[in-house]
Amino acid sequence: MDLIYPKNLRKIFTNRDYELKLLQHLRTQHQQGNTQHSVLFGLRRIGKTLLLKEFIKRALKDDENIIPVYIDFEEITSSPENFAIGYIGSVCFWFLTRGAANPEDYLRLNSLFSLGMSSNNQIIRETVDYLHQELERTKVNRADLLRTAFNFPELLAQASQKKFVMILDEFQFIQLLQNYQGMPDPIALFRAHLERQDNSLYVLAGSAISVLNRLVTDKQSPIFLQFQKMMLRPFRKEDTFKLAIKLLPHIQHDTETLQHIHQFSLGNPFYISQICQRLLQMETLHKIAITPEAVKQAFLIETLSSQGKIFDYCRYIYDTSLQRAKGYGALKSILQLLAEDEGLNLAEIARRMKVTPPTASEYLRWLMEVDLILERKKSYYFEDAVFKYWLLHSTRGIEVDSMPHEDDAWGLVKKLDESFQQISSQLGLAIEGKIFQIMQSFDGQEIEKNLFLECPYKDKLILPNFKNIQPYRSPDNLIEIDLLAEDGEKWAVEIKWKNKATSLQELKKFLMNAKDLAEKLWFISKSGFTNAAIEFAKVNHILLSDQTSIEAIAKRLGVRFVR
Repeated sequence: MDLIYPKNLRKIFTNRDYELKLLQHLRTQHQQGNTQHSVLFGLRRIGKTLLLKEFIKRALKDDENIIPVYIDFEEITSSPENFAIGYIGSVCFWFLTRGAANPEDYLRLNSLFSLGMSSNNQIIRETVDYLHQELERTKVNRADLLRTAFNFPELLAQASQKKFVMILDEFQFIQLLQNYQGMPDPIALFRAHLERQDNSLYVLAGSAISVLNRLVTDKQSPIFLQFQKMMLRPFRKEDTFKLAIKLLPHIQHDTETLQHIHQFSLGNPFYISQICQRLLQMETLHKIAITPEAVKQAFLIETLSSQGKIFDYCRYIYDTSLQRAKGYGALKSILQLLAEDEGLNLAEIARRMKVTPPTASEYLRWLMEVDLILERKKSYYFEDAVFKYWLLHSTRGIEVDSMPHEDDAWGLVKKLDESFQQISSQLGLAIEGKIFQIMQSFDGQEIEKNLFLECPYKDKLILPNFKNIQPYRSPDNLIEIDLLAEDGEKWAVEIKWKNKATSLQELKKFLMNAKDLAEKLWFISKSGFTNAAIEFAKVNHILLSDQTSIEAIAKRLGVRFVR
């Protein structure tokens, strides 16, 4: 698989143990006849494709009767014709070579035809012959091309008595095919074949979180309720340390420097890699020792220098996300407004933009559609705090050299570091993000019950080392829990961050929604709780925290909030 998953990437693959175990479980269940399709969400550059290729590598090694097939939909959806070639060609490639060849030979019509016709497999010969003949016609039956492509893995699996695992990366690009004349809804076609396939497990993936989530959760979508959802999160602190040490082995005992890398990268594998690469360059070319202060400098250079890859990435996201949108100027203004004052609600944004609430709502909907911002509790925040930091400074014309002169390097770092700290409260994640960070730091510790406003357990509480923490929404969209965490024991967390004590009714609603989802319930309220709510929590074994309690827990666990 060297051409698909190079050795240098294999060496830096880090953790993702929970996700790999879940994919392995789905594969095992599929082999036993209990097929459960899955969809993997995650922000751009969070490591989805690397995870999927690691899974493929392990599947190829474990079982010869499993045929993993990786297809990048972004590469093949330029037209229905190219899609059929890419889909059928990819299935042939993985079936015939198990990844041990050049995939490009299978993605061009003439070479695919030659390779397919030389195969001793009748299904492959018939399919590539049909594809070649159909594409030679003056008028192509595009719908039939897609039907043939979608049906191909199952026909091949039945004839060979193998099991397929179809990994469809950037699946949301399939929607582009609907723009062509004579094309029915491609997702409806996909669903029709999905229902008839017993030998093919499907794992969808994509970085357009909002779009992909809508495809699998909207009642009007053809694939509604067909896929189990998985969200790929940033690295926890210990995983950040592991990756950073792989890239910079000589800092393995420098905990403070590693902590700074985690803090400034937000645990995003791409950001971790770029900060470490910049540190190595600073050390090698400029003889700058790798220290916590050097991490700050590396982050600032990577983010605010036009030579930095994080800078290039943020610019790419900004340009490509907005370039096709109507109201380009208004969208830029909203992003700049939120960069300076995050957490505004719709009415506040509409007032400051001097537009009507429906107009502002449409702008915000579009920004959420491309995953630049998110809505929590009717207020709006950035999905990525590093992108926000880049945006806030780049729109003000702040840019640094790729490597300042040594004489003034530290002065520049100090100046920009002060700027970073001055807006730290604005750059902070939504409170849900801070609670997420606290729960990430749980690692089997015993914690004193007096750190909670109300703790219905013994003198001390054991904090699980959660493997998965993410927001929860029921399939029917009627129940939403801020955070659902699991590691054998499940915790459900509800957060109310308002200047009003949480009432008894709010606690009752939380209990009703969460009691069947988790063993432990934790309600966090900025302004505390009414007396009736506290008594109710005692009776029903609900953990309670207010803002002061949360700060005490964070201090007890040594959590330094990632900004």
